[in-house]
Amino acid sequence: MNEYLYDQVIQWIPEGSRVLDLGTGDGSFLARLVKAKKVQGVGVEKEPELVAQCIEKGLVVHQGDIMDGLDQYGVQSFDCVLLLGTFQEIGTPLELLREAYRVGKTVIIAYTNFAYFHIRLQIMFSGRSPITRALPHAWYTSPNIHYFSVEDFDDFCERYKLRVLRNAYFNAAGPVSIFPNLLAEQAVSLLESTPISE
Repeated sequence: MNEYLYDQVIQWIPEGSRVLDLGTGDGSFLARLVKAKKVQGVGVEKEPELVAQCIEKGLVVHQGDIMDGLDQYGVQSFDCVLLLGTFQEIGTPLELLREAYRVGKTVIIAYTNFAYFHIRLQIMFSGRSPITRALPHAWYTSPNIHYFSVEDFDDFCERYKLRVLRNAYFNAAGPVSIFPNLLAEQAVSLLESTPISE
């Protein structure tokens, strides 16, 4: 994820919040968040070697699949649930979002915009699945199973009546304020937990 995007997420999270980070990775961002905002951070990560790196950083991180690991948490246990780059890697994103809404008061989702103009150009001129800084893997090794755009995500939120409190968009040069579906490489949204309509 883009460093500008991580900076934005830190700004959105109030001091001392209870935060659940789903797909913690090596814990670098969660450690930064704990230091910057004094949050009570908990992570969930499935890769054992990454969990070990998190523990070395002094973080509380549980090993497991995020689709199976939320049963232990009660309703509204956290002020914020983070899905930074993991939302597009899940086979059933709506099911994950329902669980995130159950355990958190707000949810922050960050994702790569598949309609970014560099990606469009790669597909048009090469005729192949794109490889970019934000999508560095070949299609057959990529953790992503859903490739969607800013407009697709907006449609998803409208379809399920998700309450989006804030959006922010970024590319390598920094924040993007116009034509995000074309010019933003990555996006992040702050959502309020509300019942999800069918």
